[in-house]
Amino acid sequence: MGGRIRNKLTNNLMIKILSLIVAFLFWLVIINITDPTTTRVFTGIPVKVLNENVITSANRVYEIEEGDTVDVTVKGKRSVIETLNRSDFAATADMSDLSSVNAVNISVEIRSGINDAESIDIDWGNAMLKVKLEDRETQKFQVKVEHQGEVAQNYVLGDIVAKPNIIEVSCGASKFKKIDHVGVLVTLNKEKKDFTREYQPVLYDADGDIIDSSNVTFGSDTISVSIEVLKKKELSIYVKTKGKPADGYRLAQTVFQPETIWVSGKSSALKKEESITIPIDISGATKDVEKEIDLLEYLSDGVSIVGDTTTLSVRCEIEESGSRTFTLTSSDIAIKNLPANSTVEYEDESIKYAVVLTGQDSVLEDLSLSTLGAYVDLAGCGIGEHTLEVKFNLPSGVKLKKKAKVVLILRSQNGETITPTTETATPEPTPSPTPESEETPEPTEEAKEE
Repeated sequence: MGGRIRNKLTNNLMIKILSLIVAFLFWLVIINITDPTTTRVFTGIPVKVLNENVITSANRVYEIEEGDTVDVTVKGKRSVIETLNRSDFAATADMSDLSSVNAVNISVEIRSGINDAESIDIDWGNAMLKVKLEDRETQKFQVKVEHQGEVAQNYVLGDIVAKPNIIEVSCGASKFKKIDHVGVLVTLNKEKKDFTREYQPVLYDADGDIIDSSNVTFGSDTISVSIEVLKKKELSIYVKTKGKPADGYRLAQTVFQPETIWVSGKSSALKKEESITIPIDISGATKDVEKEIDLLEYLSDGVSIVGDTTTLSVRCEIEESGSRTFTLTSSDIAIKNLPANSTVEYEDESIKYAVVLTGQDSVLEDLSLSTLGAYVDLAGCGIGEHTLEVKFNLPSGVKLKKKAKVVLILRSQNGETITPTTETATPEPTPSPTPESEETPEPTEEAKEE
């Protein structure tokens, strides 16, 4: 009987042990199904350099050649691994451990506060940080201020002052070879008043690209930029002649460019500026009076010109009494009686044509290109090239002393050009107009240059 009981207990124990093993295996299966082990890679984790003073205290600088970032492979429970991101890892390299070959081991740790962090396996492949050491040098660079955006409408930038305007830069010799200048970038946003802002200095190469400023020391951590914002205003320009031409001559017209100019300044200074009047002396003139005037001389203190145009070009056209010269372009000449189904073009659109009119000065003074009504008549012209005289609607008492001829090409609407059966004369260059000349002129060299 005792043997039966003993056998029964032995058999039950084996069953119990087997049950425990099966239960454990079943638990492992469930765990691996519900929360399996997984692997994940985090790339580009930045490496923080520790104890840089070991190098800088020796008046040396370093440039990282390899290992400024590290890739980390982690292994652990999926429920834990999936909650991680790059910021959960801290990668460091301690310069106090720098080897004779200028390399130091990278260490990677997971930040505190991560659940089950101790169960996570971290592998970064024994990555190392490698550096190049150089002696520290110091040079001075001018600070250049650039800007983007715009100030408010009808305002412009005035003086721009950077303090300091020259700054010391300390770094390795190899980096100095890349540096072109130190700059700051000011962003404008419709400002109407002067302003001062602080900016961090930035290194730029000759192409205007930013250079990495790591391991670079500036003589000043910030640069103060003061910018003047000025009101701008458009002024009309007038030319006033004084004196009279020589006997037998008269002032035909005065032409000048520009006719207006933009100026800037403080509001109080601009209030004094309404227009600019330029005096030109034509006393005793027998030919055109031409001058280049510095407009800055006619502005009040505190007022500046906006843009690059600072001079006024003036020409007072002097002619003999009783005559007047007009210069025509193709756009001043109308086309009449254009044949049906045809088009017309000038042989040379750039030519200018000089015509001389005679008559009483009082009548000539009232004439203009628009009142002359210059035109060419294509009546009877066929497809091809034609040399035609320019005609005018002249008022009574005015005569055409010096004529102008133009060369026109008529084409059919399909673009075909046919040589006419009756040849037209080939125009000859027109000599410079003189009051005595009665010949029929063509475009003058002087007119072409105007």
